[in-house]
Amino acid sequence: MIETRLLSAWDGFIGAAALIAIIVLAYCVMAGAVKVGDAPRHLGVIVSVVILLTILPAIIVGLWNAMSFGQHLGIITFGIAIGLLLSAFRRRTYTARRR
Repeated sequence: MIETRLLSAWDGFIGAAALIAIIVLAYCVMAGAVKVGDAPRHLGVIVSVVILLTILPAIIVGLWNAMSFGQHLGIITFGIAIGLLLSAFRRRTYTARRR
């Protein structure tokens, strides 16, 4: 299934990004840019974000697969309507600032 491969690739990407973040944190601790006492807090934030970015897409894909086609169309229509309303609001705010 496509979502299994997509989620597997997503997990690999998130894992690589987390590894890079942990390596950068280690270099910052060695260079003195981050205090040793603050390192566990930063590490906890990295792990929390990784857990969130790993679990949340799996939940969304599971919910999306459980919906009917009509519900898919309703959500897509709702998203397009919100996008159009926000773009009109931004346009109106931008022209008001230019005056």
